[in-house]
Amino acid sequence: MAINRHSLEQVQFVSVEGGAVQVRVYQPHADKARMRTPLLVTHGGPGGSSIGLYDALNQLADRRPIIFYDQLGSFSSPAELSLKQMTLERFASEPLQILDQLHLKRVHLLGHSWGGSVMTQFCLSHPERVSKLILSSPLLSTQQWIEDCNHLLKEIKSDLRVDADIKGEFEKRHFCLNKEATDFICSESRRTNTRLYECMWGSSEFIHSGVLATLNFFPRLDQITASTLLICGDNDTATPSTLQNAKDRIGLNAQLQVLSNAGHKTYIDCNQQFIEIISTFLDDKSNSTA
Repeated sequence: MAINRHSLEQVQFVSVEGGAVQVRVYQPHADKARMRTPLLVTHGGPGGSSIGLYDALNQLADRRPIIFYDQLGSFSSPAELSLKQMTLERFASEPLQILDQLHLKRVHLLGHSWGGSVMTQFCLSHPERVSKLILSSPLLSTQQWIEDCNHLLKEIKSDLRVDADIKGEFEKRHFCLNKEATDFICSESRRTNTRLYECMWGSSEFIHSGVLATLNFFPRLDQITASTLLICGDNDTATPSTLQNAKDRIGLNAQLQVLSNAGHKTYIDCNQQFIEIISTFLDDKSNSTA
């Protein structure tokens, strides 16, 4: 009989500016694993959910405590946000409230896509609370993201007839390449707060009309002091060239892993490889306490 090596130990709501966010704490059964530095994980979007990240990455909870949370206004943390509340700074204040409520002095961070923006800002604002930083296909500059997407769109348009479904082809080539994950992607999509996504970003990945127009971390990436892992797919909308630039800006503390045959959903397209890369990075004691 197969038995899980971790359990969902705690579900609670943590008060943040504007409402409360749901936090789910998974603990390994083994005492040694329970003593390792926890990993705090959040999702993309804006307006997504970390439920899909747990479904894909739950093996990581066998080796250390993992905390998943849905950002305010997202699936498990419902709230009606005003435009004034839809700021990077407000979202990046949520991890601090979570750590304080859980009495955690220091954690590892993992943010996917827009979640990478949130975790990058938190790392810059509270470096003393961060052990290691994992940026999975992160949004680090809105302008650069749109430029990269326009380049990818140009390639698609040159391959297809005029009346082809450009958006569908874009998603097929650059969002998720795993054809067997259709049901998984549909489930993730159903959890998305479309209004929040459209207000903050726009109607699609390659069209920006929201409030994040000025987001740009590149001038500040050299201020990141935590050991940093950047991950993307070779067909990702967070392109390898842009993340190589980010790695160079961060400096010697950063490393980049580009996964082959993967789009933006790297943790689905290359699931086991993604898990192994993160486990190796977090278990490496050369730069910080693992």
